[in-house]
Amino acid sequence: MNKLIQDLIEKGMGNFMDRSRDALAWADEIYLNDIKDENELAQRYENLDLTKAQRKVINDYMACATTVNHRYADISYMCGIKDTVIILVSLGLIKGVEAEE
Repeated sequence: MNKLIQDLIEKGMGNFMDRSRDALAWADEIYLNDIKDENELAQRYENLDLTKAQRKVINDYMACATTVNHRYADISYMCGIKDTVIILVSLGLIKGVEAEE
């Protein structure tokens, strides 16, 4: 099963995943409001009177938090695919793949 997921990733699942997720995200009102809030807060952050060292620490923290959240979203998406395949295999709708949990 993990080989199947790895094969999907290598065959471009990441691009499909990004397009599919983006289409849903840009149609989601809550997401769009959060993006607007994020942009407003970024502008307020830029206007703060911080030292270069303070700004670097905050920028590094925000970059790390963003990276962690993006990776977690990708892992969640792949878990959804894996769970779907497990269900389809258990129902006999996909043949030739061992169901793992």
